[in-house]
Amino acid sequence: MQKLFASMESKRMLALEQIKNPSEAVQLAAVQKSGQAIRYLKNPSETVQLAAVQQNGWAIEYIENPSEAVQLAAVQQSGNAIYYIKNPSDTVRTWAALFQ
Repeated sequence: MQKLFASMESKRMLALEQIKNPSEAVQLAAVQKSGQAIRYLKNPSETVQLAAVQQNGWAIEYIENPSEAVQLAAVQQSGNAIYYIKNPSDTVRTWAALFQ
């Protein structure tokens, strides 16, 4: 499945959307290539969420109710990811300021 995503670089998002109930391994492969791929996943695990924001902090925009750990990972990757976090904790705000 990883070869599929590599060979379909420009179409990987659409390909992911077509897979019903992708395994966590497929989800991880997708978000490690592009964190934005998380927008096509239903109920991704925290592991997948973390991988997505570590690849692209702005992917947090597509995560409903991210844990503080996911929020921290997002702002550590990109301080400006804070703009997509509703009600960030003081800790998250502090880290975001450090990474802007």
